[in-house]
Amino acid sequence: MPERITSVEAYLAALGTIDESAARAAAVGPALAGDVLVQTNFGRGEGREAAIELLREPRTAGLVAAGVQWSSPAFDGDRAVVTGTLPDTAPFGGFELVFEFRGDTIVRVEQQTLPPPPLPPGPLRLTPEMTAAVNGALDNQTPMLIAYLDEQERVHLSFRGTIQAYSDHQLALWARDPDGGLPRNIAARPNVTLFYHDPARRTSYTCYGRARIAPDPETRAVVFENSHPREQQVDYRRRGVAIVVDLDRVEGRDAGGRLLMQRAQP
Repeated sequence: MPERITSVEAYLAALGTIDESAARAAAVGPALAGDVLVQTNFGRGEGREAAIELLREPRTAGLVAAGVQWSSPAFDGDRAVVTGTLPDTAPFGGFELVFEFRGDTIVRVEQQTLPPPPLPPGPLRLTPEMTAAVNGALDNQTPMLIAYLDEQERVHLSFRGTIQAYSDHQLALWARDPDGGLPRNIAARPNVTLFYHDPARRTSYTCYGRARIAPDPETRAVVFENSHPREQQVDYRRRGVAIVVDLDRVEGRDAGGRLLMQRAQP
């Protein structure tokens, strides 16, 4: 049993290593059978060398670096189960690893990611990073989507290049066709959802709120002038309408991990 515990500990110590800890990845070799099979959510490795290479998988490394806390191995015959718990803001709840042994040597590893726990909501306040992402979405080639309902309760999706942060709890956009579907429907069905996604930065925000047309000249001027120049050009006579979205909830993830913001109830 002590030898099996040592094998598990060596594997966990090597999990997620990439460059600077290559020695730890190599050190796990004697604990692995030559025909070991490793199955994970991020790949499959057959044989010792392939298993060691899979230990360096970047997505696993990123999760381990987030601060995983490992349980003690729970043995049942030739099997051992270890659970790793990640911080609440991580994209997964953690890992479950199942080890199978032949003698004291690991012959199979199943590594399964676990779903994250629900996040407690924080106050709704757009961060500078979120504001920069929204305002720079068109130039970043990640334009935002907005979803709304029509008279038949059908969901409509459209990319909008004018979506912008209007305050720390509001988004806004310029709709150049005042008779278009979005302006026409939000008076009766104001609930909308806006979505930002940047796969290169592993960042996404889903914003839920209530949209309204802002007819006052000051708001119209701010929303139009804060729109992207390309969008201004296609409605240079300002025939469109300014739409402000009062946000109720924002959820997603960015460099800081998972996030959930919610407007305080009156």
